[in-house]
Amino acid sequence: MKWLIAIAAVGALLFSMPAAAAKVQTMDKITKLPEKQDESNLWERASSHENRLRNVGTLVSHPQIEQYLESLADRMLGDYIDHLGIDVDFVVVEEANLSAWAYPYGTIGIQTGLIVRMDNEAQLAAIVAHEISHFLQRHTYREMLDKGKQSFLGKGLGFLAAAALTKETGTFDPNVMDFAGDLWMNLATSGYSKKNEYVADEEGLMLMANAGLSRDEAIPAFHALAENKEYGAGDPRKMWSSHPRLEDRIKNLQKEIKREKRRKTYVAGEIPDPLIYYRAIASALIVNAKLDIEEGQFGRARDALEKYLMVHPVDPQAHFLMAEAYRRESPLGPDFAECTNSYYEALEHDSDYADAHKELGMTYRQQHKNVEARAAFERYLALAADAPDSGIIRGYLETL
Repeated sequence: MKWLIAIAAVGALLFSMPAAAAKVQTMDKITKLPEKQDESNLWERASSHENRLRNVGTLVSHPQIEQYLESLADRMLGDYIDHLGIDVDFVVVEEANLSAWAYPYGTIGIQTGLIVRMDNEAQLAAIVAHEISHFLQRHTYREMLDKGKQSFLGKGLGFLAAAALTKETGTFDPNVMDFAGDLWMNLATSGYSKKNEYVADEEGLMLMANAGLSRDEAIPAFHALAENKEYGAGDPRKMWSSHPRLEDRIKNLQKEIKREKRRKTYVAGEIPDPLIYYRAIASALIVNAKLDIEEGQFGRARDALEKYLMVHPVDPQAHFLMAEAYRRESPLGPDFAECTNSYYEALEHDSDYADAHKELGMTYRQQHKNVEARAAFERYLALAADAPDSGIIRGYLETL
């Protein structure tokens, strides 16, 4: 219970501060962070949430992607905050929604759904740069000092503590942590004012330029965020009345890009090869395909797998998942060709892929092709005689 007492103490300090906000300097104008105790308290609270998110287990397990994101951030930042001795790092969350958020001390949270939806590095950089700008501008701290936000932040603190307690007692419900994560995103992302969102959008374009990336790619990246409705998440345009509409932010970005292009010093920037990007985010493509299959989003799963197979064409797991996306979408047919072909693709690259033999047998059984079903089931049992479902498969064999 010590952690709960500590969080309560943080909350008491955090919300007893004066309502009047002192001027908050940007990162390039200060010599140390956090500057004051109230900002330190904010960092501690945010860190508590990040630590619990990281400790969920398999929820976050993408060190290669984290390293890739850190390299991208380094290119955009240059030596901007070297004097503070602070690095921007990342936590990658396995979640199909399109979301990203900034912790006040420089860690950026990003969900695999957003990474997978982007089509090249420049598009991803547009979103990452926006979140980095919230950190550089210290927007979470600025918003915290706004008296109007403090009561809502206090409610958030209580819920985060309750979610952490659930984890500590061993009766953890992943949906609770998902909601806690959404809550922090509302606090740190959707809760920003219109002014701060526009500042982050515009500074994000500058950071993209620092890395030599095309700023035009920010437009399709932000258009993609509107798909959150299709992903079962709240409409990002309606989360907060003080939050600018996504359409308005896109128009503002387009105007800013046009202004930049009128300057003689404008450099167009690079649109990186999508295949290089897909190779860098390969593990997220596979993870998100699995998530989408489980959620019944078969088209999205196939989109991710097609990207993955462009760079890893002989991966049997990817072909197997493609078959599963087809089979689960139409388990009764009438057309079984696409799933059957994908199962055979998996077996071509790994003839001992037991599950591919089993599901191929199930597909043939559904079509009353008993000879083919028997051959597939027998091969499965030869490879996985002790599998938990081996008895069921033997029962199927008796009926063929």
